[in-house]
Amino acid sequence: MKRLAYLLLSTTTLAMAGCSKDDATPTGPKEYQVEYRISSTTAPLSDYISYDNESGGTTTLSNVPLPATYRFKRTMKQGDHLSLLASLDGGTAASEITASILLDGREVKKETGRGADAQAVPVYVIGQ
Repeated sequence: MKRLAYLLLSTTTLAMAGCSKDDATPTGPKEYQVEYRISSTTAPLSDYISYDNESGGTTTLSNVPLPATYRFKRTMKQGDHLSLLASLDGGTAASEITASILLDGREVKKETGRGADAQAVPVYVIGQ
């Protein structure tokens, strides 16, 4: 009997040690606070911004003063994605634009585009 109890206790301990709260990715729907940040150290505005919005559709904007931030809540599950495109038109070789995606206050994806027609296009898939 002691062997069975020890075996059950060992198995439970090993199973619990293998599970980490940080490693767990929810497979069911979860509400996230989504934030997009767009900035440039070389341009006062972005000629084009497009992003996945709170309903899962696309919002498109033109001639947006920088820096720009967009926040909303959206319920998503594993495999759903968020994407953001921000561009500069007619800059120089030194022009740059940076776009970031944050979930629940944590940056999950960031890209910087450089050049005359710089584009930053971060994409994040839930559970990646």
